Amino acid sequence: MDERLLEITNYIYANYKDVTLDDLSEKFFLSKPYLSKYIREKSGMTFGDILKKIRMKKARAMLKGSSATVESIAESVGYQNVEHFNRVFKKMYNITPVQYRNRK
Repeated sequence: MDERLLEITNYIYANYKDVTLDDLSEKFFLSKPYLSKYIREKSGMTFGDILKKIRMKKARAMLKGSSATVESIAESVGYQNVEHFNRVFKKMYNITPVQYRNRK
């Protein structure tokens, strides 16, 4: 991973709740199309895929480590719509957030 991609990824990690491609392009002084292509070529993933992966990882940790509701966890990782959060989580892990939390 090159240094610029590492900086970009770290920025996404630090701001995963509400970061957008617009934010990144302003922060790193790159056009959105170039930045999007750059991220995909260097990481093999799209900006959206990276963001989703980070958000789901954070959500999994919160599901196991807290008694917060699925709704509040969804919101705290950047999803305004809990149904959408549930769909994304289930698609990624083949299990719902509630099933994941209740798993031993």
